[in-house]
Amino acid sequence: MRAAVAAGVEYRDRTVVTADLLHALRADFVVDASGPGGYMAQQLAIPSALHRMHTHAGLLFSHFDGVRLFADVVPGLRPGPYPDDWAAVHHIIDEGWLYSLRFDHGVTSAGFLLKERAPGSPERLWHHLLHRYPTIGALFANAKPLMPLAYKPRIQHRLTRAAGTGWAMLPHAYAFVDPLFSTGIAWSLRAIERLGLLFEKEGGPTEQDLARYDAALSHEADQIDTLVAGAYHAMARFDLFAAHAMIYFAAVSFAEIRQRLQQDNAWSGFLGVGDPQLGGLPRASLRRLRHVRTPADRRSFINWVTNAIAPRNVCGLANPAAHQINALPALRGGGGV
Repeated sequence: MRAAVAAGVEYRDRTVVTADLLHALRADFVVDASGPGGYMAQQLAIPSALHRMHTHAGLLFSHFDGVRLFADVVPGLRPGPYPDDWAAVHHIIDEGWLYSLRFDHGVTSAGFLLKERAPGSPERLWHHLLHRYPTIGALFANAKPLMPLAYKPRIQHRLTRAAGTGWAMLPHAYAFVDPLFSTGIAWSLRAIERLGLLFEKEGGPTEQDLARYDAALSHEADQIDTLVAGAYHAMARFDLFAAHAMIYFAAVSFAEIRQRLQQDNAWSGFLGVGDPQLGGLPRASLRRLRHVRTPADRRSFINWVTNAIAPRNVCGLANPAAHQINALPALRGGGGV
């Protein structure tokens, strides 16, 4: 923000855009960097496209004081590349997953992402899940919520358009799927880079440029959605979940290597969109997962993922000898490329 101000940007913090203010402001182009139900969605009455999303999850959440360290609850764990509790920890459960984000001052932000909600109040649901999963229950046994537990029935949102004449949305104003694979920051930065390149052009973005931007975000929202939906479908069977997650790891590790070696451009598809080897894997995986029934089906699925990612497997993924450790750094630390 300071760099933008130094470059001549007029910065107005915590400004509510009212009708009176609109009469006083003039802009050649508006970028909406808000979130669900943001400014452009309201002003232009952009319809929802939530119906096309496969992922459906609600969120039970709060901030807590007094959450125990995981190593104290489960001693003897194989050490990771850094202390687990000071990263983004993901606990996979049958009903979904729990994120745990410990801040520097010791307060922990935590929430269950759930495919289905059990009846009762948020407090009752929270205690039900702590009782059902004793290790998680031990972590939060003495934890005190710093704000009332809250439940949001569905966190996904999706609009039908991401750009038009004189305006564009950043990804989270346009669509949001889930925090599971930590795609938010990376996807947003990719979109910012694209818009920056468009504004470097003489005359700024053309209608064709904005149509390209809109189509790119649409394809990428679909990609994230099918990837996350497959993960939810597999969560009750960790071997299936771990195998499906290798598609994500293959996509981000290959993208990072390619970017470092070739200076990949901002318009290359996010999470393998447009890649002949990776592009169709999330949707194919979701389709296959829906038909897994037997142990033989599970083995077949794992073998399929291993073979499917092989042309882009640049860091030794899906190696049984690694005992799933090759999956842990990104699941612990988050961050999608």
